[in-house]
Formats: sequence, C-alpha cells, structure tokens
Amino acid sequence: MTHQSIFTMAFLASTVLVSTSNVQAKPNSKGPDSPVVVGTLTSVDSSGSKLDVQQSGEHLRKLYVNATSKVYFVGFPAKSKREPQVGFGVKASCGKDGQIKTITFTPPIGEPSSIGEQRLTMTEQELFNKVDKDGSKSISYPEFSTYIYFSPKHGPDSFRKTDQDSDGVLNATEFKKALSGVSWWKLSRMTPGEWFVQADENKDDTLSIKEFASICTSGNHIDNIFKRADEDTSGSLSEGETEAYIRSVTHEEKKSRKKRK
Repeated sequence: MTHQSIFTMAFLASTVLVSTSNVQAKPNSKGPDSPVVVGTLTSVDSSGSKLDVQQSGEHLRKLYVNATSKVYFVGFPAKSKREPQVGFGVKASCGKDGQIKTITFTPPIGEPSSIGEQRLTMTEQELFNKVDKDGSKSISYPEFSTYIYFSPKHGPDSFRKTDQDSDGVLNATEFKKALSGVSWWKLSRMTPGEWFVQADENKDDTLSIKEFASICTSGNHIDNIFKRADEDTSGSLSEGETEAYIRSVTHEEKKSRKKRK
C-alpha cells in the first residue's frame, strides 16, 4: 500500500467521526511508554505507516499507522495535501506496541511569544488584528499557538473544535469562541477584586475550592492549583491569594515549552 493511500484511508475514516471523537489526553504524556505522545515528526517511511516522533525533547517514539487509525490534520488549508512531513507537530494516542489509535498533525510552531500586557485591555477585534501577522484576515494555527495559547498537548484539539468550517484557520467569529476558552483572556475581562466578589457566594471573604472553580477552569488539576494558591495553607483563599493567582495567569510574559503541556 502506498504512502498516500494509507493516510487517505485513515483520514477518510476519521473525518466521519471528527465532530464526535476527541482524544482525551491522559496525565502522563512524557514517559517512554506513555499512551499519549506529544512531539515533533522526525521521519516517515515511504509507505507512510512508520513514524518516528521526538517526544517533547526526551524520547524518540516509533509509531505505526494502520487502516483503523484515526488521522487528523489541524491548521492546514482545506485543499492542502493530507500527508505527514518531517517537522510537523504530533499528538498521538497509541498502545504500548506503538500502534496508533488517533493521531493529529499540526504545522510547525516556534516558541511562544508575548504581545505584552497591552493584550489584557484589548478588545477581541483589536487582538485579532494584532495576532493576524500575515494580514490574511484570519488566524492560523501557528499564529494562535504563538501569541494566544501555546499547548502542543491540548492546542490541536482546541483549535480543531473551534475551526467549525474546517478551513484550517479561524475567522473572527471562530477566534472569539476560541478566546472564551483561554484562561488569561477570560480572567482579564474583570479585575481580580471583581472576580473575588463574584466567586465569594457565601460572602465570608474567602473562597472555598468550590467557589474557586468559577475562576479556575483547569478541570482535573484544580486541586493542585488551589493548594499552590493557598499560601497560608488555611484551606481557603483570601482576596490577596486569589489576586496573586489571577495575576500569575494574566501577566505571564513567557513560558517554556516544558511548562506549557
């Protein structure tokens, strides 16, 4: 079977499920045998069935595509060639034998870059115009990843869900929806004091973890985030601790790849 036919078969099979199937990333995506692989494609054989992926700069993973693998290409123009190339970003779910269950390819992206604190007071349209570096009137996957939300692990799924017309970029409406799921953008829409007052449902001047959940949307990680924010280990957050947490999200200038998984 040829390189192109394998990926055509897998891609066609996956597109039927694109609106209902999602990769649920497991916590461990760093080990040499982890079921979730996040990294960069370093080689692909002539048949298109054998892939080498450099996993987060740590482990070289050998993965295998078959006819049952679900294959997604996220952030590529609709009419572009659907074949993997060295340098593409990869997120894959696989068995211990390296057989791929689901794999997503994305265009290469560089290191994250900050627009600066001006982003915190921008309107959605102002931010759209700022991030649209190529003047295409749309936001590409590399542009969104570089300036808005850098996450090789979660970014591909988030972008794919938001790109509703599957044209590989975000228009103004799609960009607005994507922003609503970005923590720093959400928290910049009000002052830390306003967030605290809104979250403090019982008006006891502290936030329980349940109340904190209306501010922190990190799902399964909320327990650990709450504990780190609770500097005096009181079991609740003061207004000062809440403000410190919010500023840690909204005012981050740069993060390394290693920290943004």
